[in-house]
Amino acid sequence: MRVRRGWWWAVCLLGLGCAGSPKTGVDLEAKAISLNQAGYEYYLQSRWNLAQEKFAQALKYNRLIDRRSGIAANLNNLGAVAREQGNPGQAGHYFLEALSINRNLGDPSALSETLNNLGLAYLAQGRVAEAQKVYQEALEYARMLPPGPLLALSLTHLGDVARVCRDYDLALNYYHQAIMADRGQKDARGRARRWEKLGVTFLDLKDYDRAGAYLNDALREFRRLEDTDGIAATLNDLTRLALARGDRPAADFYGGLLLELYQARGQEGKAKELEELWRRKVSGKQ
Repeated sequence: MRVRRGWWWAVCLLGLGCAGSPKTGVDLEAKAISLNQAGYEYYLQSRWNLAQEKFAQALKYNRLIDRRSGIAANLNNLGAVAREQGNPGQAGHYFLEALSINRNLGDPSALSETLNNLGLAYLAQGRVAEAQKVYQEALEYARMLPPGPLLALSLTHLGDVARVCRDYDLALNYYHQAIMADRGQKDARGRARRWEKLGVTFLDLKDYDRAGAYLNDALREFRRLEDTDGIAATLNDLTRLALARGDRPAADFYGGLLLELYQARGQEGKAKELEELWRRKVSGKQ
């Protein structure tokens, strides 16, 4: 989940508050909305277990009242948590169930959102062709909607697939299309994400000057927005860039900031991975 954590949570939450028939007794819909919001707050704090607990409780209430849009939203959120916990297979199961519900509901926005999430799970498992297929379908649904973040997100994910396949020209093309969509919507966070993607692509191409320019722009914007996910991703890229350039002081600086961020967010697994990478670099092992 960057979910793609971030903008799509608003989509999940907005779908839970529609007016319905008058309520009697315990208002399970209101409880589900409250629990989902509490899960979202924990998610933003990287407190995955607590977020998972709240989303699971919300799902239970929504199932009791057969609120399909709420069920799909909760499943998407549980999938995002599973992805953050390093369980892309489990995340995929949640997203597939949400997708089945959303196909019956026929909402292009929810379908595009869920397909994008499913693609992330597939890509994390190395299922590149399947990821590309669902991203293409997500793009088709996004094009049915007024211009918005789903269009830029789908284009970005297709760029990610192209980059995995080392088709860098195609990746850059998708990222630039996504940036144009961001400009139309004045989406600062989305634009910063695209800058980070462009930076890491130029890093792959060993065009270190352009990589550094995009990554530094992205880092400044993520810091302004207080987007810690974006900050973490960009610090990781800048550390790799410094190592590629043989600039050990810069690598130590960015790597140290990234380690502190992981520790502050309670991401001990990520912190250990970074420390292990550092040991390999110091010993000369790749």
